Amino acid sequence: MFFMEWMSGIQIKVYGDVPVSKDAVNCLLVANHQCVSDAVIVDSFAMRLGNAGYIHFMAKNGLKYVPLYGVYWHQHGLIFVKRGGDKDITSVRAQLAGKRINNIPMMLTLFPEGTRFNPDNKKAMDTSHAYARSLGLEECDLVLTPRITGANLCLEELGDHLEKIFDMTVAYEDMAGQLFRPDTTELFDRCRTVHIHFSQRPISINNEDPRWLYQSFQEKEQMLQGFTQSGTFPDPAEGDTIYSRSALAETIIPVLYTAALCSPLLFSSRCRKLYLQTILIVPVLQLLAKPFWK
Repeated sequence: MFFMEWMSGIQIKVYGDVPVSKDAVNCLLVANHQCVSDAVIVDSFAMRLGNAGYIHFMAKNGLKYVPLYGVYWHQHGLIFVKRGGDKDITSVRAQLAGKRINNIPMMLTLFPEGTRFNPDNKKAMDTSHAYARSLGLEECDLVLTPRITGANLCLEELGDHLEKIFDMTVAYEDMAGQLFRPDTTELFDRCRTVHIHFSQRPISINNEDPRWLYQSFQEKEQMLQGFTQSGTFPDPAEGDTIYSRSALAETIIPVLYTAALCSPLLFSSRCRKLYLQTILIVPVLQLLAKPFWK
């Protein structure tokens, strides 16, 4: 976050219904998914909105067994999902219900396409087109047809714990002014501008159209098609927004804190040895705890 905000030279242009004040509301955020850099853009938005510590992603179940990080992600509140099956739906419901019952603040973030958009992935594109046809929708070429079960499950299980839906459409512009999908290094090396279009609305659980997410991604497709022609999204944000103000304080303090924690690894061979031993031991402990880790 610090490097993207202050050292990369990347511009962020915002469009649509952009929040104008810091307001850490419980919300559902849905966005198109192109690359790992999408998570950085979500973090940037959450930081400005006041939700930086409350982001809850849905993630593949196997990630909770990644050494060290798996424990952190579990404690941070990621919702772990296995693909398919009633047993998995029961597990997801239990995780969501636990957050609602304990009144946990959250920006629940979904990339409902199920995988990253990649036009070179013919299998994923063909599956997306076939799914769109089965629903009577237009085929999309710049997003994948979303899977709506997870989003509706979140709305159903969390109920009035959520206040808003934020709908985010992201486009990355390279130095030549072309649309592209940057990996982490390319975000800092080749990306000139990140374009973000927002819409937001209160959640009406009882009246929410069960097909709302399909309509959202049809609109994303239209905006991205327009972007390829014009290099911009509709409705540029005017006036003061949460992106108009500096977020230096929110980024510099975590950087200094992390640097202080890591400094012993630079100056002490004993600390480096302990760190390596921890990396080796933690996976064993995680595997032993697997039967009890739901």
